[in-house]
Amino acid sequence: MNPQAPLKRLVLRTVLRNVSPMVIRVLAVPDYLDLLSFDVGRVWATSFAFTDRSSIAFAAESKRLREFQLRPQEKFLYTCGAIDLWEWELRLLDREDGADGDKVPICLAGRGAAPPECCGGPTGYRLMLRRQREGKSMCTHVRVEMVIGMISAAHPDQPTDTWDLLRQTVDKGYKSIDQRL
Repeated sequence: MNPQAPLKRLVLRTVLRNVSPMVIRVLAVPDYLDLLSFDVGRVWATSFAFTDRSSIAFAAESKRLREFQLRPQEKFLYTCGAIDLWEWELRLLDREDGADGDKVPICLAGRGAAPPECCGGPTGYRLMLRRQREGKSMCTHVRVEMVIGMISAAHPDQPTDTWDLLRQTVDKGYKSIDQRL
């Protein structure tokens, strides 16, 4: 953060595009935050319980939000996730003076359930919702067993109980996704 520039909090309305039902969040973020922090850092982790990957090292530099000099109600499109390609429409609702404790992004409000973190972007999410509406599981036991079989063949020295634990964990994860949707 530039010590000469006073901290400002930006209140942003974010709308996840190409997803129905709508997913909206109102976020308060420090203006010195760069756009890369949205993708790998705390912003999406705060808003959607996604994994905070801010410890991942990236060489690329990203513009800070304050450099955009956004005006109230001005919006921009932000695409994140190199594979999933989530598109977010961000609109500046307000700019407030910040205090020392305002350095962490926070979610002020929102509506709509967050999609699972690695579900294949908007298309994968729509397919998951369709399968759920049809009463189908997100993944069949045959697929789970096939993946575990491939992993166990690659690591034959692992004890059998390791694969049983993996099998239970994967099965519990898919059931959790089914219930959440």
